[in-house]
Amino acid sequence: MKFFIQFFITVVILFIVWVSIVLLQASNPTKTSQWVYDAYKKKTKIANSIQKKKMIIVAGSNVLFGCDSKKLSKAFHIPVINFGVNAGVLLPYTLYKAKKVIKKGDVVIMPLEYPMYVYNGKPNEQMIDFIFSRDFDMFWHLTLKEQFYMVWNITFDRVYRGYKAEGGKEVSRGLFGVHHIDKNGDQIKTDKKYQNAWMKNQVYNNFAKNPEHYGAEFKESSLSWKYLDEFIAWCKTNDVKLIFMPSTLLKHQSYFTDEKEKWFYKNIKNIIEKKGVPYIGNPYDYMYDKKYYFDSNFHLVKKGREIRTKKMISDLKKSHLLEI
Repeated sequence: MKFFIQFFITVVILFIVWVSIVLLQASNPTKTSQWVYDAYKKKTKIANSIQKKKMIIVAGSNVLFGCDSKKLSKAFHIPVINFGVNAGVLLPYTLYKAKKVIKKGDVVIMPLEYPMYVYNGKPNEQMIDFIFSRDFDMFWHLTLKEQFYMVWNITFDRVYRGYKAEGGKEVSRGLFGVHHIDKNGDQIKTDKKYQNAWMKNQVYNNFAKNPEHYGAEFKESSLSWKYLDEFIAWCKTNDVKLIFMPSTLLKHQSYFTDEKEKWFYKNIKNIIEKKGVPYIGNPYDYMYDKKYYFDSNFHLVKKGREIRTKKMISDLKKSHLLEI
């Protein structure tokens, strides 16, 4: 018995030491979190510069690459900000950040990536990296389960990079960064001519051949629904018109034939609408052939963005929800 007590005490002490090591590097900027930080900084500035009712598109990079905010603005006669950055920071942070720029009377269009609906409380590397390096206050808004996993799953390499703190300089090269985000928050330079061989290979030989399994992962008991319920209630309290819509996703036959996947895409609308908010559009109508994707199964090329935006405008107009 004495051995087990000593072993338990040792484990507790080691865990406390590890927690201390992790927390002491919190708020140190890393290079890997830089472009997301830059993008949110720019988009927040754009959103806060709009002093009247506005439309905010909230999701990850499926809308960063996949929405033409200028066309949406023209169609509905309202300023539009594309607030999509990176679904890799996951649902809690996406909603947390959106609340900071949403004002009373705004319209929020939310074409969330499907993995956000199956978030189970286990943060990935991107969420861990970003929250620890750029917005540590968010850590205290997470559940105890999430906080535990944040500390437990952070790697030695990530802790080391935290102590090196090599972030801070705005990204000005490569695909991702504010240099490729326009004044409405949309990603630019996504024409086919900018798609290199690696990007095309990713689409054609990786994502097109390996379907996602969000239907198999879906549970209404997932932590994602706690966050979504809270966000829906917050929008209602703050007189915010919230409209869910489908994300884009590279089309795969299994989404139409596999029973679990088919159930998910056919029922997500009903699940959302039972919570008292509209879900406009059919997920299948926003799935396109691989030729319309840039470097992943969520990132559209310019032509794909045009098709997707046109469909969004059509579905929203048919709904009459944005009539003033």
